Amino acid sequence: MRVYGHKGTGSDLDKPLSCSSSELVYPISNYNEGEFQAALNKFSPSGWTPIGLALREAKNDLASFDGANNTNIVYLVSDGIDTCEDQPIEAAKDLYSSNISPIINVIGFDVDNEGQNQLREIAAATEGIYGTVTNEGELQKELDNLSNLVEQWKEWLEQGKQQLDYKKVNNELDIFTYITREEVKKTNEKVKVELILYRLHNANRFNDEAYEYLNKINNEYHQWIQEEVDQFEKELKALNEASYSEAIKALEDKYISNTQ
Repeated sequence: MRVYGHKGTGSDLDKPLSCSSSELVYPISNYNEGEFQAALNKFSPSGWTPIGLALREAKNDLASFDGANNTNIVYLVSDGIDTCEDQPIEAAKDLYSSNISPIINVIGFDVDNEGQNQLREIAAATEGIYGTVTNEGELQKELDNLSNLVEQWKEWLEQGKQQLDYKKVNNELDIFTYITREEVKKTNEKVKVELILYRLHNANRFNDEAYEYLNKINNEYHQWIQEEVDQFEKELKALNEASYSEAIKALEDKYISNTQ
């Protein structure tokens, strides 16, 4: 267990001290309830919130536990946003992409909307799970789940699939919007050409045979454009589906490798 921002107060005068404070109060070892509780009672919430510092220090704490041989889970608990301007999202990404390869789960403790947005962003940047608690009992329940690693990975897998589903649907909507816009452009262009040909024909600028020929060319050209648009739509949908399937497989492979 590592605490952060626990020194000093929330005053501007104490900000340098608070923003540079992070302490490992219970080292990585076999769990002893009495020792853990004693460590927990040594500090109380105060000061500023250096989330980035805490995550960088967590990377040091786990440096000897590579992800290839260990299942590492980091729980970040915060009651609000980072107030020390120490780049918490970049620190989370750096921890996640290191050889430690941890699951980084984030718990917002009675946080406001601004705090939730930042904490969700940290979780999303590391493919982690975000949850909120409003009291000590709910927090304890979340922490009790730490011992069940299989359930942790199941939750990680489920949330990962939900995020991929959301991304796939958004891509489908973007494809629909793009294709519809191209079809409207094609139709408008075709109608404008038809109108120009009609007016020129009525003004006796060319005969019936030329008018029919030009209309035929106009129809064939815009039919070709429609076929190209249809083909591009198929390709975009296929790419979206392939990307989704590959991402789902990567999630499931990681889940299997960590639960078997």
